[in-house]
Amino acid sequence: MQESTTKSLTAISRGKHSELLAATALLANGYSVMEPIAPEPYDLVIRDPNTGETQYVQVKSAFSRNEKRYGGKYIVVRGAKSNGKVYTREEVDLFAAVWDGEVYLFPNREKSEYWIKPENLDERWRKVG
Repeated sequence: MQESTTKSLTAISRGKHSELLAATALLANGYSVMEPIAPEPYDLVIRDPNTGETQYVQVKSAFSRNEKRYGGKYIVVRGAKSNGKVYTREEVDLFAAVWDGEVYLFPNREKSEYWIKPENLDERWRKVG
């Protein structure tokens, strides 16, 4: 689903759509994927098929921001909760950013926002589907 299509969804529906896309991409790449049954700061728990490592993942819908003063277009992921506090490393190991139907993993660095130029996505974030 393209970004323009998901804009017509409610925030809750858009978030669930991103979670389902992320879970599907991870499953298709051999990861075990689990969801918490009680409210947690993470959306998914994944187990890497190669290393067996288990990690906590917060899924985020990415959006574009055109900032001429910073050199043009960026893909942005919010690294903060609805209360404005950033996700700590104790809460979340990785973010799964959903952008234009693709899923990218990157480490939590305890920042309120993560900005990346579109041409750097495949170099700096790990694409999983």
